Amino acid sequence: ILTSISGIKIKTSDEWETFRRPEILNLMKEYIYGVRPIERPQDLSFKTIAQSNKYNSDNILFEKKEICFCGYSFPVYSYYPISYTSALPSIIYIMHEFQENNCDLENSIECVNLPIKKIVNNGYALFIMPTRKLAPDFDHQANFSQGIYPLFETKRSENSWASISAWSWGASRVIDYIETDSRLNSSKVVLVGHSRGGKTALWCAATDSRIKCAISNNSGCTGAAMHRTKKGEHIKDINRTDWFCENYKKYNDFEYMLPTDQHMLIAAIAPRPCYVASSSEDTWADPQAERESCRLASCVYELYNKKG
Repeated sequence: ILTSISGIKIKTSDEWETFRRPEILNLMKEYIYGVRPIERPQDLSFKTIAQSNKYNSDNILFEKKEICFCGYSFPVYSYYPISYTSALPSIIYIMHEFQENNCDLENSIECVNLPIKKIVNNGYALFIMPTRKLAPDFDHQANFSQGIYPLFETKRSENSWASISAWSWGASRVIDYIETDSRLNSSKVVLVGHSRGGKTALWCAATDSRIKCAISNNSGCTGAAMHRTKKGEHIKDINRTDWFCENYKKYNDFEYMLPTDQHMLIAAIAPRPCYVASSSEDTWADPQAERESCRLASCVYELYNKKG
């Protein structure tokens, strides 16, 4: 992790940021997560399409927003404490389709996937970003003619972005909104995801330094867990989905040939905090392999005089 492609030993945080970190991110874009054709669109705008005090008894203001660009938009559901004394820190939750199907975000504050009331009443603004309209993922299979893909590309290649990168792109657009809202402290943004959402949270935090803390739950293979020595799900298993670029499929059964491993993804978030959790008996995600990633990423945090 601290040796560049050319064999140079990385000894300082400046060398890490200037040389090794960009190397790692470029390799991951090319061979795993895909290359985005665009970052922030020039015509990006935001609309609040619904606002309600219907959760007033819980001290919560509800707003539904649309993030708009290129004649397209995707929804974000937001919750603010009605009473607060200073600009609020924000939590963004990436909600994949399976979770969205088990919630009624339009009409209810009760959500099986996260405690909305507890989060907001502890002084955070909460943003829930459903992934369905950004990049549909029905049965883990993408339709690259839907969502945001056709807005920015006319032909796909082996390193084209796919679901995880598209959802990560969307989360960065939510941060673009946060920077415009005077109620919010845009220097305090936490990104959270579970399972494929956890993979997205890690990739987004690695590529967007405005995220001050990443929380990954059960992200497993191509999330927090090491490929080498991993139990449970492997690259050939996860590539039954359309979450990653086509180049990644070349490494089915060849984890040891991949030029990166997932401790490097966590290290790319340094020196910002990264919290990794998994169910202790989820051998498919392999919490021990996730723990090993955290341990091996620690040497990069130590370059910043952090404990790791």
